[in-house]
Amino acid sequence: MPKRDLPIVIAGAGPAGSSLAIRLKMRETPVTLIERVKFPRQKLCGEFISPECLKHFDELGVLDEMLAAGGDRIYETVFYERGGRSASVPTKWFGSDTYALSLSRAEMDRNLLERARELDVKVMEDTTVTGLNIDREIVKGIVAKSNGNALEIAASVVVDATGRGRALARMAEKKLAVAVNERPRFVAFKAHMSGVEMPRGICEMYAFRDGYAGLSHIENGLANLCFIVKASAIDTDSAADTAFERLRQENIRARQTLADSHPLEDWLAVSVPRFGFNEMPPVDGLYCVGDAAAFIDPFTGSGMLMAMEGAVQMADLIDKHPSDQRALTAAYQTAFRDRFSSRLALSGLIRYVAYSPILSTTAVRMLSASKSLRAVLARKTRSAGTATGG
Repeated sequence: MPKRDLPIVIAGAGPAGSSLAIRLKMRETPVTLIERVKFPRQKLCGEFISPECLKHFDELGVLDEMLAAGGDRIYETVFYERGGRSASVPTKWFGSDTYALSLSRAEMDRNLLERARELDVKVMEDTTVTGLNIDREIVKGIVAKSNGNALEIAASVVVDATGRGRALARMAEKKLAVAVNERPRFVAFKAHMSGVEMPRGICEMYAFRDGYAGLSHIENGLANLCFIVKASAIDTDSAADTAFERLRQENIRARQTLADSHPLEDWLAVSVPRFGFNEMPPVDGLYCVGDAAAFIDPFTGSGMLMAMEGAVQMADLIDKHPSDQRALTAAYQTAFRDRFSSRLALSGLIRYVAYSPILSTTAVRMLSASKSLRAVLARKTRSAGTATGG
């Protein structure tokens, strides 16, 4: 591709941002990667790394580091309805004859960021993007604050990889007076737990009133518990503790695995306005990847896979449209929706069932009786193609 005088600036060093930075730098593209905090840090996440991600790790040059980090290798996911009936999904049904990995985001993200540094990506931690430089509805760079100092960075392309908060996209919407008013529909919580009684090699999912939870072992003898509940169903003053107790009381299996467990730190919490596709930024030259572009339901276990797949798309299209921002915008919007619409539509349907006690119980019973149906659904949460909805 043609040499660039200005870097591609990526805000957010999670799996989408760091993997995009690595892929671009491997193509000899100048990259500046900006991260608001100092790594390592904890992040609210189910910490389930789908087996397809291992191929991405290999391409990015971090597979050995990820496998040596002490996480649990997951060979099966088991879904439990409230009464204790279960349906299991072997990891190999995801289309890769291997295992998934359960590893803390602190460790995974640190490995990716260190790899970016090895390739001479310009990494700026403890740096906050405070504004966008927009000229004729095209983003030309960013304004940031680092160590108390304000600075401006000109860019050929700016990428928002800041996650569900979509910090840069919201800046563009505000600057161009685009009305966005979304109340959070769900709230997610996460903590690392000790005292969990569950076999290794398994990820367990639990249904409970107005929510569901996922539990898996990670490194250092700990387990990660992440759950999501309807925002309308909890008291915000004690939301995490209330939902945790509701989970243990209402799901028979969770009552067993979490009976003697307790969180090792304060609960992390984040609001979730919606699932599915987010609106693309209302300007050219600014593009969203990862959760900033679309948020898939955590029960699919494919959020980090989508982040890395989207990064591949973005890197390829930047190669094809090195100087035409409007062409890049059109191409990315089309390619992104074509690839992810089917799985987002399916996850939306499953979400509808999951939040209905009667439907979820019926679904688990049907799935437990049909191996072929479970296998098809597992593959469809990862398949590419076009569908309506999401």
